[in-house]
Amino acid sequence: MSANLNIPAIENRDKQNNLVWHLLHAEREDICEALLREPVPSGETGPLLPGMAKGDADRTANWHRELLQARLRKVDDALDRLMSGSYGNCSKCGRWIEDTKLKFDPAIAMCISCWEREQRDQRSSLPSVQLETLAPFDTIWVRTLNSNYRVFLLDPSTGNALLEGGQFAEPVEAVLEGSSFGNSTFKVGWIGRGLRIQFCTNGVIVRTSPVQSIRVEHHASGEPTLASMSVVH
Repeated sequence: MSANLNIPAIENRDKQNNLVWHLLHAEREDICEALLREPVPSGETGPLLPGMAKGDADRTANWHRELLQARLRKVDDALDRLMSGSYGNCSKCGRWIEDTKLKFDPAIAMCISCWEREQRDQRSSLPSVQLETLAPFDTIWVRTLNSNYRVFLLDPSTGNALLEGGQFAEPVEAVLEGSSFGNSTFKVGWIGRGLRIQFCTNGVIVRTSPVQSIRVEHHASGEPTLASMSVVH
């Protein structure tokens, strides 16, 4: 008897999920079409707006393309959650997200409490960091569009560091060279929000996705302990 009473609720949930699936897929198709129309900066540009320099046009194109790609990833994540049965649950705490929030944005991934906490963390982060202003054994925590990185700075003057995050599950020796905005001027020894970090490890140059937040943890005086150099999860 109880199973029969649950049938309408299950059918209603399936209808809602089907509607969400169609909404997300329709948006995904629109984004993909927009990305196909979006020019990829390659040294040659079309007509520029009055008063706009070529570098500004390239930066605007990069910025717009990255916004579309970020939204596409958010939609794809929502589709994955829908297929796995976890759609509607906060990706941080697991609690149910309010229905009004899901109706406003079907791709939303966090409840209001976790979203507000993340916004506070972003406001407390630094807009930029110059490596030479830091001290040996300081730790730089960087969140990019796609990954989180932990940089244990060994020598600020050279950028030598132990780096963990992204494709590196374990700390690797790396040289933090600086950052840039797409193909624009490279800033040596500098990390800035919105820019891509460039570092070299084992002779391979790696560029991250755009930086979203930066936080510096200053090390106390004295040599680092083994615990401070170990991986923190």
